[in-house]
Amino acid sequence: MKKNLNYIVVVAAVLFVSCSSEKAPQTQAATTSETSTEMSSASHAGHMASTAATAQQATELMTADGLPKDLVCMVNNAYMGGKTQFPVPFDDKMYYGCCEMCVKTIKNDRGVRFAKDPVTGQEVDKSEAFIALKPGGANGDVLYFASEENYKKYVQ
Repeated sequence: MKKNLNYIVVVAAVLFVSCSSEKAPQTQAATTSETSTEMSSASHAGHMASTAATAQQATELMTADGLPKDLVCMVNNAYMGGKTQFPVPFDDKMYYGCCEMCVKTIKNDRGVRFAKDPVTGQEVDKSEAFIALKPGGANGDVLYFASEENYKKYVQ
């Protein structure tokens, strides 16, 4: 029992460090333990509070294409404070996740690769969407739009 508890503590420490590390995603991916898949969704979301951006930071980064996709965790639907995310190629498209667990989720769960445009209700591929901060959202929450025009309608 004591041995199992020690194992759990070590795995949790490795996961915490890997998800909150300042390292580049490629370096972080190489050092992340394969045991990261054992981490529950609830504890995974816990690292977001420390990495989410303020509205002002994200607004300053907005371009004609919305927020840079590589700065958004598409599993947590959050702008991650200007940190480049793990690139996840899938079906000739590029998605992004904040940790190895997100990478696996993107590859295995179609539902996280798509969102509904809040204006039209149509399904939007996150890799092609216009991404913007959710007005009044917490922790850098983002919304996915089919176009910049839909985004402008939403914020008016």
